[in-house]
Amino acid sequence: MLLGETPYLSCFVRNEFLFDEKRGHGEFTAAVVFAFRAEPARVPMFQVMLDSGAQWARVPIHMICSQPCDPLPIEQSCWWDSYGYDFTVVALPFLKGHAVTALGRDKQIRKGNYLFTVDWMKTGWSEVPDQHKNHHIIALESGPWIAYPNNRLVWHDPSWITPAPNREWKTPTRSYSVEGKWLTEEKK
Repeated sequence: MLLGETPYLSCFVRNEFLFDEKRGHGEFTAAVVFAFRAEPARVPMFQVMLDSGAQWARVPIHMICSQPCDPLPIEQSCWWDSYGYDFTVVALPFLKGHAVTALGRDKQIRKGNYLFTVDWMKTGWSEVPDQHKNHHIIALESGPWIAYPNNRLVWHDPSWITPAPNREWKTPTRSYSVEGKWLTEEKK
């Protein structure tokens, strides 16, 4: 797929991206994200339309923010690179508007709000139960956008969620199938 439509989201692009990181640091240009782009071994990227009418492709997630802000290092912007070219984008209605806290590699917890989800398909890792990851795209309260998997996020809804995930939970390692039972049974 390589490129897929997203919800239309107002944002800012860090100007250093627009000048090949040679100048423009600390400056921003208003834009609208309208597509997600995936390339293996590259961070999640976006297609944007700048307020000048210029359209840019391959804008990496760490160069997108919802408000002018300090940059977030690339390794804090996402846990994983894109898995491949094939994905689907969905704005999950159940998560719409949910507040979320995200645990970064630096062990810092950052607050944000859900934007949409990227789920991977037709790649080797997307089919392995303990390796498959969603990329939930989150706008942090401080401005940067991040792409984090389920196991690094805690969702908040004061009407019914009391955040207290069990830290002993383990990632499933098996696939389940009625017809391919031999694929899912442990070797004895």
